[in-house]
Amino acid sequence: MLEVIVARHGQSQANHRNIIQGQTSTPLSELGLRQARALGGALAGLTFAAVYSSDLERAMQTAQLAAPDCTPIPTVELREWHLGVFQGLTYDEVKEKYPQEWQAFRDLRSDFRVPGGESDQDIYQRAKSFLAYLVEKHTSGRVLLVSHGGLIRKLLKIALDIQAPWPVSPSITNASYSQFTFLEGHWRLDSWNCTAHLKGLLENTGVF
Repeated sequence: MLEVIVARHGQSQANHRNIIQGQTSTPLSELGLRQARALGGALAGLTFAAVYSSDLERAMQTAQLAAPDCTPIPTVELREWHLGVFQGLTYDEVKEKYPQEWQAFRDLRSDFRVPGGESDQDIYQRAKSFLAYLVEKHTSGRVLLVSHGGLIRKLLKIALDIQAPWPVSPSITNASYSQFTFLEGHWRLDSWNCTAHLKGLLENTGVF
């Protein structure tokens, strides 16, 4: 049995300013640093065979604070969705500059690719390939993954074997964690978006 804990990074400086990051590497905000330490408190006492983190700065910072006794493995496959021309812009700027592209993106069209970025299927396949590698590398024990909202949603779809687009996006709070188990060839969702450790540290911030 393999237990996988998947955490989203703490609030980044770009999250705080409602800037779409995608694969732009940005640091944690002061609140994000506190959130990451709180995540570490929630995970204290757990032993991890490995800690894999997106190599983007906000995720690596979170991994280092959440699992201080482990050295996180920088993992390109755990990066956020590459959102091309949207990256570096606020949500309002994207709606103004790229109204048609933004609508297509919000319509969850799996074949749509943000100019210069990834399609929904691209990030889905990236997440699927990493999970296949993970269960081959670790047949048992517990691992921690630190990633991003867009990628984590794809991990959930794969674990629950959901093929169709979702009418809504499941919540993934900064520095929240979810738990999955891989047993006898199948994934099981044990918990989703756990935030009890973030009391007093919650703020409504950007998704990507």
